[in-house]
Amino acid sequence: MEAEQAVLVTAKADGGERPRRQVSRELLSAKEWCVDHIRAMIYAGELEPARKILIDELARDLGVSRTPVRDALWHLQREGLVTVAPRVGVYVREISRREVEDIYQLKVAIEPLMAQWAAERGTADDKAAYREAIARLVALGGSGDVEQYVEHLQDCRRLLIRLAGSDALTDMNDVVDGRVRLLRFRNLSQAGELGRSARQHERVAEAIVHGDGAGAHDAMRDHMADAATRIRRLLKAREDEQSVGEEQPA
Repeated sequence: MEAEQAVLVTAKADGGERPRRQVSRELLSAKEWCVDHIRAMIYAGELEPARKILIDELARDLGVSRTPVRDALWHLQREGLVTVAPRVGVYVREISRREVEDIYQLKVAIEPLMAQWAAERGTADDKAAYREAIARLVALGGSGDVEQYVEHLQDCRRLLIRLAGSDALTDMNDVVDGRVRLLRFRNLSQAGELGRSARQHERVAEAIVHGDGAGAHDAMRDHMADAATRIRRLLKAREDEQSVGEEQPA
């Protein structure tokens, strides 16, 4: 890896890879550069769930000191991608089926209300910004670039929360949504899922922009129910794969 720049690789929905972008270290702080790069490694499966991340080794691989790597890992903990356990270590976050069930029950209850409030409370300017953001999401849905889609989806969610005008929702989203971010990425990496997700978000956005609180509520409810079903299928498939692996003779 060259000293001044690196190419980050991201997954495509067809299972291949593409260079995401060339990031110059001169344009980002050391911490920002490490956040971007480590996040891409997690999404690509280069850093596996429940496996301890060795900070010294990771810093050496990235060609930086320990400090920006450590700061980046604290940032990624807030995103829900890693767990930092004092005096134990840092791990890519692993989530149990029970936790997923609990989280999606919360999301199915909360997010339709968030969409309804966005339709009823949002200003015209904020709704216009949200419409533009969703239009870009739809475009990304057709590109096959899963990482860029997921990152922009986070931006859309922040706009949606602002439209809803609730500090409580902001706090709840930061805690709840981050825990399933990696699972969302893996689900959206499956063929056809980006387009499906984009169409569902477009339906929610249309209701919000037109001030249709009930329509926004129902569209988001349907989206969350569908997402929960697909995440459950993903977890079941992973559990089946692990069971087969454990049954293989040594």
